[in-house]
Amino acid sequence: MDSCDDCMMLEQELWRASEHYVGLIVQHDQMLRDGKPDTSPLDDAIKKARRRRNAAARLLLAHRGTHEEFSRPKTRTAGQI
Repeated sequence: MDSCDDCMMLEQELWRASEHYVGLIVQHDQMLRDGKPDTSPLDDAIKKARRRRNAAARLLLAHRGTHEEFSRPKTRTAGQI
C-alpha cells in the first residue's frame, strides 16, 4: 500500500509521540536509580504521553483502514448479477 501525505503525517506524529513517551520513561527510571523517590510529576506526564501515543496510533490505523476500503474490489449482490 502506498502512503499518502496524511499517512506520512500521521506516521510522523506517532513517531514523535513514541519518542516522547520513551524519553519520559528513561527519565523516570534514571530518577529512581538516582534515589529520587518523588516521581509523581513525571508519572502524570508519562500517562499523558501514553494516551497521546495511543491516540496517534488509533488515528493512523483508522486512516489506513480507509485506504483498504477503497482498494477492495466491489462485490456484486445477487440482484446485480
